[in-house]
Amino acid sequence: MRNFFFSTLVLASLSACSVSGDQKSNLPSGAESFLNKHFADSQISSVETDDDNDVEVTLENGIRIKFDRRGTWEEINTKKNGMSESLKKLLPNQTLNYIAKNYPERSIRKVEKKKYGYEITLNKPDAISLKFTKGGAFIPDDEEVQ
Repeated sequence: MRNFFFSTLVLASLSACSVSGDQKSNLPSGAESFLNKHFADSQISSVETDDDNDVEVTLENGIRIKFDRRGTWEEINTKKNGMSESLKKLLPNQTLNYIAKNYPERSIRKVEKKKYGYEITLNKPDAISLKFTKGGAFIPDDEEVQ
């Protein structure tokens, strides 16, 4: 009986590991393409869908990407991994130049698309959130955004 239970547990663990490849094919096509382009070597550890059919994908390295129901990315949270060069290309050059000039020792930890453009969080220990227009211009904290 013990051997049966142990064998069942091992098989269940192995099948859980193999699901990650199938999970990619269940995503909206835009999300699948995005993951294949920017995270081809990463395995998916979980996929969650909310009531609006928006999808949040968590990779085995802890990176989280939120997609809308069409598969367009809305948020990328790299945690401690930092933003790869291919992901930085998703942002306007003006934004990257501003961050490099004003925060040379920092790395981008999180990017969120907003109606006005982007909200970018730089790494800890004292995380900084910066706002940029869609064109990449910095939006000072005292300026209202819509």
